[in-house]
Amino acid sequence: MTRQIPEKCPVDQKPSSGERQGLSEETSMILGSSAQAYHNNMVGPIMRAGDLATAVIEAAKLDNPGRELFVEDKRAYIRIHMEQEMVLRRQTIEEELGRPFKMNDLEVDLSSFAGQIESRDNEIRFYFVKKI
Repeated sequence: MTRQIPEKCPVDQKPSSGERQGLSEETSMILGSSAQAYHNNMVGPIMRAGDLATAVIEAAKLDNPGRELFVEDKRAYIRIHMEQEMVLRRQTIEEELGRPFKMNDLEVDLSSFAGQIESRDNEIRFYFVKKI
């Protein structure tokens, strides 16, 4: 499941009921809970928008089955994250791109990342050792 996160919502400031008017109940819940999640256990890449970012989003879904994926599109960059741990495999990214891919090529479009990172030839892992 991929969930688009609305524009930035400060952790200490949940939208008022007036600001929530016109939003679905699910979107209202995301506004409050997703803002808190930024400061808790979310991990993953922050990438320049483009074909590689799109492939990474699809690969994250496939390589982490049963996990909820959060995608925040800021036009110039895209936050791709999930709670506690995310694994991205080279083979899955290659399949989504439709061409050969080396994991170190990810660094070209990787603006930043949340969590700790462990990089290997065939996969990259974003994770937190401790859960807050």
